[in-house]
Amino acid sequence: MRLGIDVGGTNTDAVIIDESDNIKAWSKQLTTSNLGETIYKTAKVVLNEANVKSESIKGVFLGTTHVLNELYYPKNLAKTALIRLTKKPSKIKPGLFWPSHLSKYIIKEFHLETRYDFTRQIPHYEIDHESVLKIMKEIEKAKVDAVCIVGAFSSFYEDEENNLKKVIASHMPSLSVTVSNEIGSIGFLDRENASLLNSMLSFVMKDALSSINDILKNLGLHCPYWITQNDGSLMKVEEAIKLPIFTIGSGITNSLRGASKLTGLKNFIAIDVGGSTIDIGMVSHGHPQTEEGPVKVLDIPVNVRLPKVHSLSTGGGNLVNTHKGNLLIEDTIASDITKDGLAWGGEQWTISDSFLKIFPHSFKDKHIKYENLEGISTEDCLKVVNTVSSRIREKIRQLQPKDQYIPLVLVGGGSPLLLNNIFTKFDKAIQPVGYQICNAVGACYAPLSSSLDKVFWLNDRTKEEIVEREKERVIKELIHKGAKPETIKINRVEEFPFDYLKGEMFRLKIMAFGDL
Repeated sequence: MRLGIDVGGTNTDAVIIDESDNIKAWSKQLTTSNLGETIYKTAKVVLNEANVKSESIKGVFLGTTHVLNELYYPKNLAKTALIRLTKKPSKIKPGLFWPSHLSKYIIKEFHLETRYDFTRQIPHYEIDHESVLKIMKEIEKAKVDAVCIVGAFSSFYEDEENNLKKVIASHMPSLSVTVSNEIGSIGFLDRENASLLNSMLSFVMKDALSSINDILKNLGLHCPYWITQNDGSLMKVEEAIKLPIFTIGSGITNSLRGASKLTGLKNFIAIDVGGSTIDIGMVSHGHPQTEEGPVKVLDIPVNVRLPKVHSLSTGGGNLVNTHKGNLLIEDTIASDITKDGLAWGGEQWTISDSFLKIFPHSFKDKHIKYENLEGISTEDCLKVVNTVSSRIREKIRQLQPKDQYIPLVLVGGGSPLLLNNIFTKFDKAIQPVGYQICNAVGACYAPLSSSLDKVFWLNDRTKEEIVEREKERVIKELIHKGAKPETIKINRVEEFPFDYLKGEMFRLKIMAFGDL
């Protein structure tokens, strides 16, 4: 049996799926600030509900929107210093055109001269220890939490970044250090953006999941456990703590895969309505569609694999306010909506309250008191509904193929607000049984993956020799991770020549998947 757990901004869901793909039991608990405690409580409830022995659980699969929510609503981002390894100091300000609520976390910028260039002669490399020591003193003085190292030529040579990381780690072992060669490939600014975000997120996944091993042991679970990453495949929790940027799409890819499992559909658009965000993505041939870099996260260009998803920072828990006659949609109180939302007896006006005012009884919740909504204007609530609806429809329009209209699948705890209200049978809108635990279901079916994106010098070898060698390496890595050899499929092999550079070199991208 498999245990799937999804940590959302409002609720944490857990589901147990047996060997015949039947849902044995599920649980939904409010997400609190103590994520470890929330995971423990939710898992314990579902294990009791299923009445199964802990040893019958063969794997635990985690997914979360926690990292993405942290970028929308920062609470625990790390103050970050950037070290650029370039020929000359760049005049481009780091974090240029970023949202101000994120760029303020880039508090220091340093430059070290690189010894590398585009030729294949590798120079004798020695770190400028004197300059590095000066940088470390400034980092310590500024009380920096994390360091991001980005080399102009790290797509070709990884040593420079890695050696600098070792020096910093030896002097400041508690400092989190990100090197860009582990994040992305060519495309300096996109790689730098992704690496900076990864550094800022250093605390987020560490604080959330560092105790997961003890939590599972306390539940009597001694099986392997994983977390899902951006492309919908699995990664070790230790990897996720080190590279949290690869999990920002975890929640929505689980939702897309879960929606496919629950409906049996292979091609559709999923709309996942949560408390903090509304995510809209495409499923093709039963798999979440992904995009290659450069893609955008909060309008920041990054070169990491991400699900092909449009995210709206307007979930059911977002506050609504009025200012000089204008309606404002503000920050979310997703985790506290059943305490502070008007419909539940609180004093905060939310998007959910607006929908419930216009479409009463959308939620089957005995705790909702509709008389509490009498104090808010029907006209204003209608404006909120129309604003949110138009934003969703615009994103759907961008995803719909021009030659056909594919179904809409509504999932997530807030999706009843939309079904039969702004989406009807004429929109081919479907809400499957289990819509509220869709993410946890999807996590249980995530495959393992192994990928490569690297630049190679031929060095008297043929391209075919390098491609075959790297394909074998990717397959061996998948088997080492636990994939069944007979299920491994190489999804993609792409070669990109560098016609504008001297020397025989090319960029190689390989992606392979396999089932546990």
